[in-house]
Amino acid sequence: MLLGAALLLFAQVAEAHAIPRDEVIARAQRWVDLGVPYSQSSYFEGYRQDCSGFVSMAWRLTWPNGTPRSLATDTLPGVCIPITKDDLQPGDAIIRPKTPDCWGHAVIFGGWTSDARTHYWALEESGSHGGARIRETPYPFWSSSGGGFAPYRYVGITESWADVLASIAGANRYATAAAASARAFADPSAVDAVVIATGEAWPDALGGASLAGALGGPVLLTARDWLPAEIRSEIERLAPERAVVLGGEAAVSEGVVRAIEGLGVSVERISGPDRYTTSAAVASATVAAATAGDASWERVAYVATGADFPDALAVSPVAGFRARPVLLAEPSTLPTVTADALTELDFDRAFVVGGESAVSAEAYGAVAQRVPQVSRLSGPDRYRTALAVVGHGVSTGLTREGAGLATGVSFADALAGGAAQGLSAPGSVLYLTSDVRLPHAVGVEIGAHRETIGMMRVYGGVAAVPDAVRVQAAAAMRGW
Repeated sequence: MLLGAALLLFAQVAEAHAIPRDEVIARAQRWVDLGVPYSQSSYFEGYRQDCSGFVSMAWRLTWPNGTPRSLATDTLPGVCIPITKDDLQPGDAIIRPKTPDCWGHAVIFGGWTSDARTHYWALEESGSHGGARIRETPYPFWSSSGGGFAPYRYVGITESWADVLASIAGANRYATAAAASARAFADPSAVDAVVIATGEAWPDALGGASLAGALGGPVLLTARDWLPAEIRSEIERLAPERAVVLGGEAAVSEGVVRAIEGLGVSVERISGPDRYTTSAAVASATVAAATAGDASWERVAYVATGADFPDALAVSPVAGFRARPVLLAEPSTLPTVTADALTELDFDRAFVVGGESAVSAEAYGAVAQRVPQVSRLSGPDRYRTALAVVGHGVSTGLTREGAGLATGVSFADALAGGAAQGLSAPGSVLYLTSDVRLPHAVGVEIGAHRETIGMMRVYGGVAAVPDAVRVQAAAAMRGW
C-alpha cells in the first residue's frame, strides 16, 4: 500500500511543470476580477469552478497531453511539499484535504496583510460567497470552519521576479532613503549639496524633490531628534559642502543640525510657521538655485494639496528632473502665502495636481489669476492621478525606463524615491500602489510599457510594498 502511494506521488510530481509565482497570482486574480461563479460541476477555461479547481487553475495543472487538470483537496497535496507558516510566499496554498468526516477547502496564499503575520490575502473560489474572491483571512483559516488547514507549496513553483523587479530598500525608511541616494548618485563627486527632511511627518518635505533637483543632490530623511546611522554614512560618502534642512525644530531638531555640521557640512534651514509658508520658502530657494545655474530655466510650478501627500509626491520625479517648485494649496482655497509666491516668482505656467476634491475649482481659479497658463493633472484617485503625472513627466523628458514603484499609502519611500527617480540617469517616472494590490490601471500601464521599463525599481521593503503587490507588478512586467 505504501509503495503504491509513493508511486502515485512520484507520477504526479513528475508531471509538474514550472510556473513563476507572479503568474500564479495573476491567474488567480483574473478569476477574481471576472467573478467566475462557484460550481462543483461546471468548468471555466477547462478548470472546475470550485476551490480545488481554482488552485489547480492558478498552478496551471495539466494532464500529460496538455489539457487542464482539476485536482481535489485530497489530491492537491500530491503535487506539493508541506511547508511552515514562516515559509509561506504568494502563490503557495493553504489546504484542508477532505476526509470522510470533513469537507475540504483550498485557497491561494496572496501575501501577509501585516508584519504580525496573523492575517493574509486569500484568493479562492468560495461556495458561501458564490464565486471567486480575495479577502483578508486569519491564519490558517476562519476558526468557524474548523481545523486541519496547513500550508503547502506546489513543487513546480519558481521564484521569478528578480529579473524584472529591483528592490531599493533598507531595514527602515532611513536606510531606504540612503539606498535610493546611493542608486541615484553612485559618483559622490557630482554632489555639492543634499536636502534633509524629516522621516516622521510629510508636510514640510513635499517640496524637497524640486529643491534637490535645483541643487543636484538627493533627498535624505532623518528622525527628528537623531541622525540615523545609515544617513550619517551616506552623508559621509557624498561629502557635500552644504545641506539644506526643511522645516523648523519641530521637524528637525538642532541636535540633528549639529550632528550634520559635525560631519564638516554647512547647514542651512528653510522653514516657516506652517506647511504653506515653508513650501513657499522652499519654492523661492528652488527658483534662486535653478536660475543661478541656468538662465534658460523654464518658470513652471506645480500646485498640490497641502492636506495630504500623494499628489505632491507623485509629481516629485518631474519636479526634481526639471527643478520645478511644488507649492501647496488648501483643498478649498489658495493660501495668501502661496498666491504671493506664484506672483513674486513670476511663473509662466502652473500645473494643478489632483482633482477638485484635492484642489477646488476656486483654488484653481486663484492660481489662474496669477499664472498665464494653468492646467490640471488628475485622476479619480491618487493612483490614477499619479498615472496622469507619469504621462506628463514623459512629455517633459522623463523616461519610463527603470520606472519606480512606491506605496501611495505612506510618504517616506515615495519622497526619497521620487527624487531619486527624477535625478537618476536617465530621469524616470514613479508609479504609486496600494498596500493591498497593484491598482488595475497601474498594472495595465506597466504592462503596456514593460519593454521600455525593462527593470522596475521598487522602493521600500515588504512592509511598504508587500510580496502580493510585487508579484502582481512582476506579472504586469511579463504581460500576464
